[in-house]
Amino acid sequence: MEKAHLTNLMKKIQKDRDELAFSEIFDFFAPKVNAYFIQNNIKFESSEELTQEVLSTVWVKSNLYEPEKSALSTWIFTIARNKKIDFYRKNSKIDFREEDIRDFLYQDKEVDPVEESETNKQIEQINNQLNEQQKIMIKMNFFENKSHKKIAEELEIPLGTVKSRIRHILKNVQKMLV
Repeated sequence: MEKAHLTNLMKKIQKDRDELAFSEIFDFFAPKVNAYFIQNNIKFESSEELTQEVLSTVWVKSNLYEPEKSALSTWIFTIARNKKIDFYRKNSKIDFREEDIRDFLYQDKEVDPVEESETNKQIEQINNQLNEQQKIMIKMNFFENKSHKKIAEELEIPLGTVKSRIRHILKNVQKMLV
């Protein structure tokens, strides 16, 4: 299908919410987007669901598409890439302990007892300085690899508050380590 034809179909969707135009775009892009997800090691069932999400986003956010900035395919595959990233974030279960990380980082290296003692004192000092809420936010962000948005949702606080609190915590920790 030609780029100009796809752009015209999208303009019909933007202007008139033309369902036939969307159907044509859907039929053209759905197999391509689905194949993209499968090539990125996403199982067929999940790829089908993600494809539906991508094309639903195209319908809902059609007003955001600007043909002078990019081809329709570029815009759609950008949405697909973002959905893929969200999918991997949502479905990656990271389970580890602080000691495991330290062991991994310092394996096969001679341990300086004085340096290790100093490191343990710094960790203890940081733990003593942080309140429970701060510890939870740092754990969620850095050890559970959760986005600020996900932390805000789970803790039921505004996104801006999460960002500023984490930034504040990190500045204070940095001061303690200097």
